[in-house]
Amino acid sequence: MNTPNGIIIAGMNSSSGKTAISCMILAALAERGIAVQPFKAGPDFIDPGYHDRFCSGAISRNLDCWLMGRENVLKEVAENVAGRIGVVEGVMGLFDGGDSTSDEGSTMELARMLQWPIILVVPCHKSGRSVAASLQGFIHEAGPGRIMGVILNQTNGESHSDYLKQAITPLGLPILGVLPNCEELNWPERHLGLQASQERQLPSRQQLAQLAEKYLNLSRLLAIVEPVPPLKVMPIRAKSRLRIGIARDEAFHFYYESNLDYLRKAGAELIPFSPIHDARLPANLNGLYFGGGFPEMFAGPLSDNGSLRLEIPSRINSGMPCYAECGGLMYLAEELVTLDGERFPMCGLIPGAVEMTERLNNFGYCVTSGSSSSPEAAFHGHEFHHSIWRDENEHANLWKVRRNRLGSERREGFRHKGLHASYVHLHFARSSKVVDKVFDLSPITKTVNRG
Repeated sequence: MNTPNGIIIAGMNSSSGKTAISCMILAALAERGIAVQPFKAGPDFIDPGYHDRFCSGAISRNLDCWLMGRENVLKEVAENVAGRIGVVEGVMGLFDGGDSTSDEGSTMELARMLQWPIILVVPCHKSGRSVAASLQGFIHEAGPGRIMGVILNQTNGESHSDYLKQAITPLGLPILGVLPNCEELNWPERHLGLQASQERQLPSRQQLAQLAEKYLNLSRLLAIVEPVPPLKVMPIRAKSRLRIGIARDEAFHFYYESNLDYLRKAGAELIPFSPIHDARLPANLNGLYFGGGFPEMFAGPLSDNGSLRLEIPSRINSGMPCYAECGGLMYLAEELVTLDGERFPMCGLIPGAVEMTERLNNFGYCVTSGSSSSPEAAFHGHEFHHSIWRDENEHANLWKVRRNRLGSERREGFRHKGLHASYVHLHFARSSKVVDKVFDLSPITKTVNRG
């Protein structure tokens, strides 16, 4: 059997420390001069931002079997991991996904697909011998040879660590690290995930690498992986025909790198701008792209930038195409209402207010259908938002959305002239008819494919 060229850092549950440990490994390998490619399992936008802070020379990429499909997942890995060691951070617990009775949408599904070994992060705070019993269940469910080692996280001193090691030893699982509670790794959470990396001070890459060298057995971990030679792939050279302004700042930073690749390969030049800091849009744009983020955390500065809030609807009403998802929809609404009830005027393109809520709304994988761009087609998507568009029932006109697990349906999103605004996140390569329609990319894409 060939030595795998990547590993999967999985957790026994959410908040087990996967992101911190993945970042420690990325930082340590980067400091050792080892080429590495980070990935994030699932549709998460936050954790890849942490990867990018500590990795070197490679942008973290999402691997989501539901959104992307098997073929696109394998292609994403093959094109980006060649010549490097892949490090995949899992999503939630190892077996948690979109289906309660199968591996669908889980880290385990991805591990089976890639045939990469699993390193299981075990949260040990307030735990004893029961950890060994839990691990027996994980080993049985995963199957022989899948879990290649464990990292004990959040141990309570040397005595606790020794106790846990003794309990786990009969299982025959290598212990690849024992990590106590570290102040440097106490990263605050928000909305069932970490606070965005752009919003806080983090340790340096060198500091994180030192923690990894101290607490993890990196040599033993590296012994189970080996990079394959780089692929000899001719780059796609598409002549730039579009200048698309892309919102990128503290409020807007949720973008799948593969989606940006899709636009670039289709001949689009992506021009970053800040809805917080820039008084005007960049010159000579042919379209706008607003990704997700946390506009509610910057509602005041976004609202105060009145000149840009006026220019954006003027451009879109004049025919400029615009693709907006989640946070972008929130920014383009008439106003944004925060949890404390304060109201902030926004761009006013979408009728009504968007209000923040304490709980998640319409969370999870979904299927969209009946869109203006492709009435007969169905596209896989994902929703994750702590807000509601109050006028959705009255004004939603983009498409019908069915929640994958529950089967409930609703009208969702807003279309006006060249505007496509929705809470749903899509993978462009698998939903090409949608984005091609918005930016009129079809002729460009066909030209690129012929080349």
